[in-house]
Amino acid sequence: MFPMPDQDTPRQELTRALRLLPRVPHGRAAATRRAMPVVLPASHLVTGGTLLLRVTHAGDVVHPWDGTVLAYEANDDGQRPGAPAAWQAQVVGVATVAHPDQRVREAFPPPPRYARHPEATYLRLAPRYASVHEPEASAPARPWLPRPRAGGSE
Repeated sequence: MFPMPDQDTPRQELTRALRLLPRVPHGRAAATRRAMPVVLPASHLVTGGTLLLRVTHAGDVVHPWDGTVLAYEANDDGQRPGAPAAWQAQVVGVATVAHPDQRVREAFPPPPRYARHPEATYLRLAPRYASVHEPEASAPARPWLPRPRAGGSE
């Protein structure tokens, strides 16, 4: 099947994702371990055509991911002042354990409050596939949230 004229090619989609990701500091890394899904919070840096991830965890969860397929997803709901429209980007590729120097480690944003574990592993993700979703401008920003009832307090 050929892409429609207004659809991006896979290379364009990857380029779009790598341009959007630096706009937010955190996302989620997902893979499987012993056939069970594992999703962990992560911070990221875009370095050339790859992602360097700082995955926080409690225990030896990340090391089995070395050399495995990993998905990384980040999004911006567009609700911050001055933020562009909402978007969601997902990048899939092969992850390898990385050992960045102290200067690169200091370039990472601090982990979110809910993910401040003492241990972190650095992974380099070589993207093979990416998808970007940007809702239509006319769509509600948060369609999954219930609308308040008229006159009620929800």
